[in-house]
Amino acid sequence: MKVNLQKIVDELQMRFMDNTPYYNKLTGEVLNVNDDDFRIVEDIDNYISLPNSFDIKDSDIMEEFIETINNENKRRQLENCMWQKGMYRKFKDKLLQIGLEEQYYAFYDERLKEIAIEWCKDNNLEYEE
Repeated sequence: MKVNLQKIVDELQMRFMDNTPYYNKLTGEVLNVNDDDFRIVEDIDNYISLPNSFDIKDSDIMEEFIETINNENKRRQLENCMWQKGMYRKFKDKLLQIGLEEQYYAFYDERLKEIAIEWCKDNNLEYEE
């Protein structure tokens, strides 16, 4: 069975701090569970954990995106949002203000797709786009 890459990307977009998504190698289903409750899952050997919030740092993706901005003024404005209280909200508000919101989310989705492909390769899983 091939992994549906878009399904994995969708799960990566929906990750939460206290949950980890697990991929069932037999069914292709993804199960989101609190890490403390995973022991109750049947057929535990058939599950592989997907990258979670500790593996994927949104702040790293934000910094990678900033590096792609050629307009120095816009780049500086985004850099000024980083590493301060409320940086995620400030960053997203600034994206909207300077007209880069759509470009950022396309970049973000592409980055998650790259992470999903790497996860498939690391786990010897074939995937389809």
